Parts: sequence; structure tokens; C-alpha cells
Amino acid sequence: MPQWSEEDRQLLEKGELVVGGVLLVEDPAAGASIRQETETSAEQGGAPVDLVESSGVLEVDVPEARVRLEPVPDQFLSSYFSAAPESYLIDPQRLFSNQETLDREGYLKYYADESEIDVRVYMFDAHQEIPAPYTLGRLVEGTFVDGPLTAVVFYYLGQPERSELLFGGEGAAEVSNEELCKILESAKIKALEKSDASTQMESFLIQLSISTYWMEQDILERTKQVAEARGALDESKGDTEEAGETEGTFELIQPYLWYGIMGLGGVALTLVSLLLIVRLWLRSRRYHFPVLDIPKRLGADYAAGVGSVIGFHNKTDSPSSQRDQIPDYLTRL
Repeated sequence: MPQWSEEDRQLLEKGELVVGGVLLVEDPAAGASIRQETETSAEQGGAPVDLVESSGVLEVDVPEARVRLEPVPDQFLSSYFSAAPESYLIDPQRLFSNQETLDREGYLKYYADESEIDVRVYMFDAHQEIPAPYTLGRLVEGTFVDGPLTAVVFYYLGQPERSELLFGGEGAAEVSNEELCKILESAKIKALEKSDASTQMESFLIQLSISTYWMEQDILERTKQVAEARGALDESKGDTEEAGETEGTFELIQPYLWYGIMGLGGVALTLVSLLLIVRLWLRSRRYHFPVLDIPKRLGADYAAGVGSVIGFHNKTDSPSSQRDQIPDYLTRL
């Protein structure tokens, strides 16, 4: 029975040896040559070589070399990074046609008019890379730090999965990394659903604008809540300070206030006492009428027998109680 050598076992585990590959070729020597080329390529660190059967013949399929990224040409760097952009789509290389540029620029301008968040898109080719000094972070910190809240995008036409996003300007610190990644990933997913490069970018921008709109609403709501809480805190602080001022003023005048209250109380008590005394004195007064000694019958021996005589015999009784007194001359009859 044939046995595996240790060398063949290692090649098999790495996927560099096709079991039975020698049996699939017409010439065993060719199969050995293919195996030797495979081993040589693996030892030299080259791209892995696949063995493919085509029409009963084992062929060598060498994958295409990985696409090498090229830096952005130097003549365009100043147009990209030297100053703050005036347009919303920055494409000095003219990667888009005039109509496509107008369409994308018009959409970004419309969104900027409807939202508080601007979107600035820097266009690069699919196989380009940004030189090290010109990173997205440095661009945001140097160009957009003092302006309104802005979403700055590095977009690679044809490869939206390489896109980069950062927020700069007022309120950028409130955008968390988690929220930033969520916005960028959703835009990439929408772009990758399309096959055409122009349509990919259109889907990317639409999804980005939707995400930034909802983020803007969240920021406004948080700002409103913070303002309300701050207003309530200031109001409470103002009430506390006012109460403290009132309390301090009261403590300052408190000794004099008690003296004043006691003085007013004494005056009021004196007046009430005087009124009570006067009233009691008026109620206890007595009036006395003088008793006149008037001779009876005016000196005559008897009366005429007609008329009436009024006399008061008791000085302590009231006149009304003595009104019906019977004259003495009648008692003599």
C-alpha cells in the first residue's frame, strides 16, 4: 500500500497538492512537472496555483495579481486639500461626466438647503489612494472645524466599500463612533446593491442623507432636553438665591421688627383700655332732678274742683311712675 510522506502531507494540508492529479494527465511526467511548479511557486511566496481539470487535461490556473493602488496625482492634490471647497462635490479629476456632476451636485445642494448638516463628497478613482499627509482626519480638523456640522466623505468611484466618513464642525463631538460607523455601513450596503458606479454613488448619497437627517433630529431633541434641564436648573438656582437674599434681609431687620411690633402692640392696648374706661364711665352716670317745694293749692284753702294737679313726691322714682297719682283733695271727700 502506498504511504504518505511527511512532505506530501504538509502540501495536502496547505491545499497545494491535488490528490490524484497525476492520474488526470496523459503524461505522468507532465503531472510531476506541474506538481514541481506548484511546490516551487509556494516556496517562493507567489500567488497560490490551482489545478483545474478541462477536457480531461489538468491545467494550471494562476489567479490574477492583486490590483495595486496608485496615489492621487500630485497636480490634483492642491485642488483637493489646499482650501475649503466651494461646491458640495469635489471632483477635480473629472471622474464624472458633466451631467452626472450636475445631478450629484444638485442633490447635495438641495439636501444642504433642507438640512442643518452639510455633506461634502471628495471623489477619487477606485484604484487610487490618498497620500499619507492628506488624511480625512487632518482635512476635517483643518478645514471644517469652525464651520457648521458637516459630513465629509472620501468616496472611491466603483468601490464604495472603501469610502470613509467623518463629521466636522459645530456639534461633531456629539456624534459617537458607533453612530458614525452605523451611518457609513448603511450607505455602503445600499451602494453595493447596485452594479453601475454612478448608480452606486447615487444610492450611497441617498442613504447617507436619510441617516444624517435622523441623526440631526436626535441631536435637536437632545439639545432641547439639555436646554430645558438647564433652564429648570437656572430657575431653581434663581429661586434659591432670591430666597437667600430674602432670608438675609429678614435677619438684618429682625431685631428692629420685633421692637416695632411690640411698640405698636402697646399703643393699641392703651387705646383699647381708654375706650373701655370711657364707655364704662358713660354707662355708670346718674342724672338727678331738683325737688321744688311748691305749696299746695297755691295758698288757697281748696281747689276749684276741676283740672289736674301734677306733683312729684318721690325724687327717686321716675315721673312716669307718678303720673297716675290721685290728688289729695279727692281723698278728702
